[in-house]
Amino acid sequence: MKLGITGTAKSGKTTIFNAITKLNADISLYDIKQEPNIGVVQVLDERITHLTELYSPKKTIYATIEYLDFPGIIEDNENHEFLSATSMGLIKTTDALAIVIRNFEDAYLDETFGKPNPIKEINNIIEDFILSDLVIAEKRLEKIHLSYKRGIKTAQLQIEETAINKAIEALNQEKALKEIEFTEDELKSIRGFQFLSLKPIMIILNSDETNFKNNQTVIDQISLIAPVIEFAGKFEMELSKLDDEEAQIFMEDMNINESAVNRLNEAAYNLLGYISFFTVGSDEVRAWTIQKGDNAVIAAGKIHSDLARGFIRAETFSYQDIIQHSNEKTIREKGLFRLEGKNYIVQDGDILNIRFNV
Repeated sequence: MKLGITGTAKSGKTTIFNAITKLNADISLYDIKQEPNIGVVQVLDERITHLTELYSPKKTIYATIEYLDFPGIIEDNENHEFLSATSMGLIKTTDALAIVIRNFEDAYLDETFGKPNPIKEINNIIEDFILSDLVIAEKRLEKIHLSYKRGIKTAQLQIEETAINKAIEALNQEKALKEIEFTEDELKSIRGFQFLSLKPIMIILNSDETNFKNNQTVIDQISLIAPVIEFAGKFEMELSKLDDEEAQIFMEDMNINESAVNRLNEAAYNLLGYISFFTVGSDEVRAWTIQKGDNAVIAAGKIHSDLARGFIRAETFSYQDIIQHSNEKTIREKGLFRLEGKNYIVQDGDILNIRFNV
């Protein structure tokens, strides 16, 4: 999974990025970076920890999320090309976007960018996404019409034209593309473009220590726009530099139950509707990520394309079963071990072994 972190300049994006990745990317107050920071974090899942204790594998592999911290959006950019070519190429690959919104006061930032106004800032960013998408869509439509003039008018190109026209109409009405109903073929035809308003978004409200957890009114307002999570970014970046025992003491003082990375990882999974299944054995215990509703063949393909291509059956039992009964022999004896076919919908916490033949 790839999650892009974006927002206006100096909203604390990189502070949040450092808090979740434990990296030390530059957070200078005055400089604005040009290229994204990239970090990969483990999705710590206690189920993997318990399975490792049961199977004692040579390797334990947690799921991971790649976080990309993009340069800040500059509101006065008339062309709305607020990301570099490199950033636009990378943002195209993200599964979702986390928009960091400033909710802290700072004398320099207040004078330069104005006092914090979370709702206005969110609306401005969404407008920027829409305008950026409109520029891309209109340029693409021009190229499609040029192809028609050259005698190139395939069925695939016509489907794309329909999708682009639908997108332009919506964008001109200031609607995000994720609000529009596209057919499966239409979505496929425009998937290669960097349409920002088509991506799932969440909001990170970046508060300071003094007002953290005292912003329910604004959080309720934001939740009408998109899912929201509140961080005390600067405080949590400092926490990430401490060992677990020290960090826990300070977290309790701030009434924070989980680390920033765990909270954001969970929010990302919820946003995208992701679940985890597991493979286990003496060699390896590993978590795999799929979307809720995916079938056994899709899950097999996550492990290896050959497993999906030659899929026969999925041997499966649940995490709860192995925790309750401690070994696979007992699970078999109690009839909890199942053989499932291609159309089986994999459940969160399933343990799979794929039978295949290629």
